[in-house]
Amino acid sequence: MMHLRFGKPQVWLIEKYDRQDNPRAHLAKWNKVYGKEPQPEWVHMLCHTMDIIPMNWYTEMELCHGMSEWDILCEGFLLTFTLEDHLWDTIDDAL
Repeated sequence: MMHLRFGKPQVWLIEKYDRQDNPRAHLAKWNKVYGKEPQPEWVHMLCHTMDIIPMNWYTEMELCHGMSEWDILCEGFLLTFTLEDHLWDTIDDAL
């Protein structure tokens, strides 16, 4: 069977965010692969680049809040995982 493909082949970000990398760096890689202009489907594609714990966070956000806006998803992603980005030594310092 022969398959024809027209246009630019899709590029996928296959690197999983596992909380070891800076969350801003992960979003920067996303923008490098997919472009600077957010697309509506990005909200549902980002979860495919997440490891288990970030994926659980995404699933909870989707189920409880119905994520549909890229900017809101990015803000929540950064606020949630920047706390783990070694900015503070303890939870008390973060609070």
